[in-house]
Amino acid sequence: MADESKSKNRGALKRKDDQTAALIVAQAFIVFSAIYWFMQIESVRELLQLAYG
Repeated sequence: MADESKSKNRGALKRKDDQTAALIVAQAFIVFSAIYWFMQIESVRELLQLAYG
């Protein structure tokens, strides 16, 4: 019985670690995407300003 409870605890900890890692990766992806699109919009604004004064 003791081995089963230890196994369940390890499984729960592993699942929590996996969920935490997935959350960190998702947040990093969202932040990177936001920075990328911000830079793209700024680039387009600069090009339009050069084109139309």
